[in-house]
Amino acid sequence: MIHERNTATPRRKPLEQKPGGNRLRAGVSPLALMAATLTVGMAAGAVSGRAAAQAQPVVTQDTSGIIEEIVVTSVNRVETPISDVTRSISVVTAADLELQGIFNRSAGSILAQKVPGFSPSTEALTDFGQQLRGRNFQTLIDGVPQGTTLRNGQRSLQSIDIDAIEQIEVIRGGSAVYGFGADGGLINYITKKPEDGELNVVARAGMSFSTNQFDGSVAWDTHVMVSGAEDKFDYVVSGTYVRRENTFDADGNRRPVDPVGAQGGLDESDEYNAFVKLGYDLDENQRLEGSFNRFSIRQDADFGLRSTEGVEQFLPPFRPEVAVRGNNQDADPGNVSTNVNLSYANKDILGSSLNVQGFYQEIDNVFTLFPGFEQTEITSEKVGLRTTVDTPVRLDGLTFDVTWGVDYLNDETRQFEVTGAGRSATGDQDAVAGFAQVEVPVGSIGIITGGLRYEDVTIDITEIEPSGEVSGSEALVNLSASAFLSEGLTLFGGFSQSFSPGDILRVVTDGTFDTLEEIELEFVRTDNYELGLRGQYGMVDFTLAGFYSESDNGASFDQDLNILTLPEEIWGFEAAVNVSPADNLRLGGTLSLIDGRTDLDNDGNFDEDLPTTRVPPEKITGYVDYAPKDWWRVFAQIFYSGTQSNNSTAFGGGSEIDDYVLVDLYNNFDIGPGELSVGVTNLFDTAYLPVINQAFNSQFSNVQGPGRRVSLTYRIRY
Repeated sequence: MIHERNTATPRRKPLEQKPGGNRLRAGVSPLALMAATLTVGMAAGAVSGRAAAQAQPVVTQDTSGIIEEIVVTSVNRVETPISDVTRSISVVTAADLELQGIFNRSAGSILAQKVPGFSPSTEALTDFGQQLRGRNFQTLIDGVPQGTTLRNGQRSLQSIDIDAIEQIEVIRGGSAVYGFGADGGLINYITKKPEDGELNVVARAGMSFSTNQFDGSVAWDTHVMVSGAEDKFDYVVSGTYVRRENTFDADGNRRPVDPVGAQGGLDESDEYNAFVKLGYDLDENQRLEGSFNRFSIRQDADFGLRSTEGVEQFLPPFRPEVAVRGNNQDADPGNVSTNVNLSYANKDILGSSLNVQGFYQEIDNVFTLFPGFEQTEITSEKVGLRTTVDTPVRLDGLTFDVTWGVDYLNDETRQFEVTGAGRSATGDQDAVAGFAQVEVPVGSIGIITGGLRYEDVTIDITEIEPSGEVSGSEALVNLSASAFLSEGLTLFGGFSQSFSPGDILRVVTDGTFDTLEEIELEFVRTDNYELGLRGQYGMVDFTLAGFYSESDNGASFDQDLNILTLPEEIWGFEAAVNVSPADNLRLGGTLSLIDGRTDLDNDGNFDEDLPTTRVPPEKITGYVDYAPKDWWRVFAQIFYSGTQSNNSTAFGGGSEIDDYVLVDLYNNFDIGPGELSVGVTNLFDTAYLPVINQAFNSQFSNVQGPGRRVSLTYRIRY
């Protein structure tokens, strides 16, 4: 369940790390869309308000009870009750992740199901083609950036297993709060906290298989987590291992291990995640915390890898009798990510709270060998420091908070061919930023928050021509507010900016620029606007939001996969609703409508649609969660991706996109000392092509999504 709620009482919590169809057409005016959002939402709030006197507490995905209001850290970098947030935000909880993991352990698939504005799943290792409000997003683990921004490998979502995540906070819309690139928003993985007690153990074992062909389709997963707290010390130790065989489509054909060209797949892979977090309270105000995360997924395939003997051998369908046996890769494709994170928190330094975070991170992305090309690898090594100070200010009877600090990031990213014989390029980035954010409660009627962030970025490009130093700097402004229209209805809206060097090594290796001065102009700045409503009355809570963003040099690819940097604008509408008609029943869903255009001739006329890889078709999701007995729970969810046609000449554009509907079913039973979960993915065995495969519109991407799969999982807690 996505938690989005409001209250009429402004509150703020200082930072403390303690355990615990058709596209919208361009003729639709973005301003009219926002006005419609406001009108519809206020009407809905007025109707609901007549039936309820008090806003109700948030209900968990477990329909048997309620929880305290969710606190997030991704909006202002300090812990903030979600009721005080003046932006569009979605929170995917640990309960959501535990349930969705029965269906699919890929974070990209889970976010596609749960978060409005997020593109449909790729059903692969890559998140290429997955956007947030039509733009690239920044993925973080406890605030540490996971992407390879200088040469975007687009695998940042595959950086940590969902078993190690406490919640996922998604800021929809551009953000400069964490900086260094977040045009479409932030996806922040908040890692597990220790449970109460000296020793807590969670153990799980599971398997899944295709109903079309059991042999060769089994996937196994195991997980153990130990956590606890004693005196001033607390800890979490978590380990997960997953072994996947092949997936089969609804027609019983073996799917290729890389279903979207050379972008990366999940079939025939071994995955493991080791996560450790240790914390120590120096006193009641001071805390030290350190964590280590190692995530690895590698393919060593027996079927379906690219053959150098001819294109015909790797075209789908990948039936066992025609698939190429053996592994002819120079290196196993996959993704390896390592994070080391250290932090010091002090809740009271001259009346302010302080958090200092230092981190080290390295990434290794290996892509699949594709006929006619060399096998490519991207590595990235980051060292960074973040300081956050939260200072309460009292001025002429007015009390408000100022959050300020300085960030530093060094990122050395390199793209090269695995054999070492081909072209390579390295970018060494030094980035410094200072920021200040002010949050002012306006009596009992609302909250205003705004701030300024100044970023200075220098990138040293080597191993390729043109080489040398590229730099850019920007002052980024954000201003947003919430107004409590009634006890259960909040109006929110605002303006924010983001700044990113973009996929600059891709720009260099494309060879479309002769001088560094030309490349320097390609730093991407995006302006974002939104207007929305949140409401909670009795059994119903909802969020409506209209948004618009524009950039003078947004990035897409032409048909030769060279980067296009042209003026563009994107707009859309999002909705999320949850209804709890009984203690044991909850249902709801989301709606996403996105459209966008680009000025192909740079003449001031936005006369061409953005491609499907940027702007997906409409998306509707829904769920029903019912507990008929104390020992039995039933959960069903639906995913609809609509039709689309566009006039884009860019890569991923111009295709007629067909719609499809997927249904998943889950049953959970208390059996013995633990719980048995039985899940069925693609219940009706629908034959479909994922949106990304349709958008690519080529013979190597003509790959159906997975057919029906059954999963069995047993979990014990003690």
